[in-house]
Amino acid sequence: MPERRDAARNRAAILAAASRLIGERGLDAVNMEDVAVAAGVGKGTVFRRFGDREGLIQAVVAESAEAWKAESEVLVTSTDRPPDERVITFVATLFDHVMAHLPVVRALEQVSARGSGCDANFDLTHSRLSALIAQVRPYEDADFLAHALLANLRGEHLHHLVHRVGLPVQQVRLGVIALARAVLTGDLVGAGRDATMPPL
Repeated sequence: MPERRDAARNRAAILAAASRLIGERGLDAVNMEDVAVAAGVGKGTVFRRFGDREGLIQAVVAESAEAWKAESEVLVTSTDRPPDERVITFVATLFDHVMAHLPVVRALEQVSARGSGCDANFDLTHSRLSALIAQVRPYEDADFLAHALLANLRGEHLHHLVHRVGLPVQQVRLGVIALARAVLTGDLVGAGRDATMPPL
């Protein structure tokens, strides 16, 4: 049954308000009542629609992840480029997505770490990256290599490098891409050197 127009409008307003408040205040400083006020709806509407705060956070992330999921599926199924090029593009595009939605991605990671939510987006991303790596290095443990690369693309890790350590975003991006190249070639020594290569 199609969603009613007013219900769809309320859902969009709630998700937009939650995303904005998380970006401004951080996850722990946002509650359901704050989101309801910012969205211009009743608190009961937010609870009925999303269940609890964790459900709301997951919905916000799912909304921001739709474009990434579609793009990553194309990278996995496409045959117009060699698998190694698709791995690099996959990693670079994921980096851009995480940085563009950093507060929301970190919020979901916090919820998942507390054991009160599941990170289905991460599981899907991992399985797709692992499948790509397996095409390049069929005799290696693609599952582990995908986890190793994705560990460097977690929102909290990137936040630490950019906002606490103070590294420029472009330097971190090049480093992540260099690490992906090193995983594919086995040349971990060259990863630091490759970080100075022109951007993808």
